[in-house]
Amino acid sequence: MKRKLLACVFLCMFLVVISGCRQLDNSKPTKEEIEAKEIVTINVTALKGPTIVGMVKMIEEEPFLGENVVADYSVAQSPDILVSKLLSGEVDIATIPTNLAAKLYNKGIPYQLAVMNTWGVLYVLSNGVEVENWEDLKGKKINLMAKGATPDIVLRYLLSKNGIDPDKDVSLEYTSGHIELAQKMIAGKAALAVMPEPWVTKILHENSNVRIVLDLQDEWKKVHGQEVAFAQACLVVKKDLAEKYPGVIKTFLEEYEKSIDWVNQNPAAAGVLAEKHGLGMKARTAEDAIPRCNIRYMDAWEAKPAIEKFLTVLMNFSPETIGGRIPDEGFFFKK
Repeated sequence: MKRKLLACVFLCMFLVVISGCRQLDNSKPTKEEIEAKEIVTINVTALKGPTIVGMVKMIEEEPFLGENVVADYSVAQSPDILVSKLLSGEVDIATIPTNLAAKLYNKGIPYQLAVMNTWGVLYVLSNGVEVENWEDLKGKKINLMAKGATPDIVLRYLLSKNGIDPDKDVSLEYTSGHIELAQKMIAGKAALAVMPEPWVTKILHENSNVRIVLDLQDEWKKVHGQEVAFAQACLVVKKDLAEKYPGVIKTFLEEYEKSIDWVNQNPAAAGVLAEKHGLGMKARTAEDAIPRCNIRYMDAWEAKPAIEKFLTVLMNFSPETIGGRIPDEGFFFKK
């Protein structure tokens, strides 16, 4: 009788435990548990060329950014495509020209500048013209890309700072784009031109008579001091994403800094990856161009003086290139 009673007691206890477990199993997961299981996709893009080369190690290895976090890396084939994606908000992280970052911010598009990554890629090339200093450019025709674009503004600014009137002392001739101007230099149909990397390297490879006569990055520092580099391109992050997933963005930026360091230390290997992932240049071109691309990681707040100096120059020459005003402090991302 006692055994039966004990058996009933144990059976009841077992049923209570099972029932409790079922109740626990059927309980609704917390908001934190649901979010922990969601896949977070970070859309990362850049225009093909120097500004994305610093990210090539991340594109190749896809480093861990956090539990259930996936980075989708892509290369924009034209500036128009990249701008369209930024305006629509479909991009979370992008490397873009600094003036475009300012213009977007001033238009109320919610991206913040997180990192300076490209400190100038502009050079004056000569095909048979002797140029040792700015004075040697007087009376010469200089070929450029689109009028009013950054290379045009920077050249005009540096000419004026070196005592040369860009409207009277030189003749500036504009072409429709990089390809046309590069072809003219390679064919010997242009004597002087302002070109960015990697086009500089492509031209040097194709025409042994062409040489670099002025490094506009060095010339910029001569005007502003060695500590104020030419802040040409940057990395931006979508504000709401950074606020929602600060840990993911922190990890991404740490990996990005490592990638940039690796690219500078391993230009040959980086060149192979640049060609492999279609970043807009062949391996040999990328290898030779990387040292002249001035790819260097610097946090936005540390780079703030250089950024504001660059934007001020653009503002004085052509306000519309930065959206009509120097951005306020909300433009700069804080880790």
